[in-house]
Amino acid sequence: MYDGPIREGTRGGAGDFRWSQVKDDKHRENYLGHSIQAPVGRWQNHKDIHWYNREDGPSSSEAAAQAKREEIRKLKEAEEEALAVALGYAPRKKAEDEGAEGGGAGTGANAVKVEGGRAEEIAKLEKEEKKREKA
Repeated sequence: MYDGPIREGTRGGAGDFRWSQVKDDKHRENYLGHSIQAPVGRWQNHKDIHWYNREDGPSSSEAAAQAKREEIRKLKEAEEEALAVALGYAPRKKAEDEGAEGGGAGTGANAVKVEGGRAEEIAKLEKEEKKREKA
């Protein structure tokens, strides 16, 4: 009984619609997306009006997959560490904490270990300073 639509083609003129015609229409503000699809005026010259739709940089799918794997690996390590702490085990030292960079105990000036002779000298100076404060 039903053989399809009575008339073929698109209804409402959707097949005849062109954004180039909207540019010239005096009621162009009535079209949703007119400022992007049919820009008119000096404001849009030399501007990337599709900036929100562009990639952040020249990234490939392989780099994105590598970043996702790295993020998952970090999450799993954090979960394992949290589970170990919850079970009462001592947390493992990570390669990052052991000073993989530059052979130091970490990063920053406070992470550098003070040599033995200097540590004693510093402790002696601190004691002398405390004695001066008391007197």
